[in-house]
Amino acid sequence: MERAERGFDDLLKENKDRIFNLLFRLTGDYHMAEDLFQETFLRAYRGLDRYEGRSGPFTWLYSIALNVYKDHARKRKKTYFAAGAIDPGDFPAPESGADPEAALLRKEENAMLQEQLVALKPGLRVPVVLFYIEGMAVGRIAESTGKSEASIKTALHRARKKLQTALGGKG
Repeated sequence: MERAERGFDDLLKENKDRIFNLLFRLTGDYHMAEDLFQETFLRAYRGLDRYEGRSGPFTWLYSIALNVYKDHARKRKKTYFAAGAIDPGDFPAPESGADPEAALLRKEENAMLQEQLVALKPGLRVPVVLFYIEGMAVGRIAESTGKSEASIKTALHRARKKLQTALGGKG
């Protein structure tokens, strides 16, 4: 068991930032993301003996995080953007020497985008976050979510159109 715990510790260290960022992008709430993050790793630890290795550990962990998020969304029945939940300080600081006005504009754009992401239904939000923010391939998203590649591509297309309209672009 000690060996499994060491492996789990490594899994946690290697993936904690990406899993937390995923959950933060999905919820838009730092504290809720923390709670879901803890639940994700608790479920992973409890299910470690059932992990069969059919997918990589990273994909397995993402699947758990997505299921934790879906359970949370089902319980709440409606996810919403809580005013003040996003602090512009939560986004990366601009490079030194960058134009402060441009940096402020980027922070505002990030906050607006996050607000619109959280407003999307989970079926659209999850593929967008995984594809555009996490950089996952469509096939890997399909594997993590249990959906077909075609449905992931359709969700990405629909979400793009909704985000463009909401952010004042062409829809």
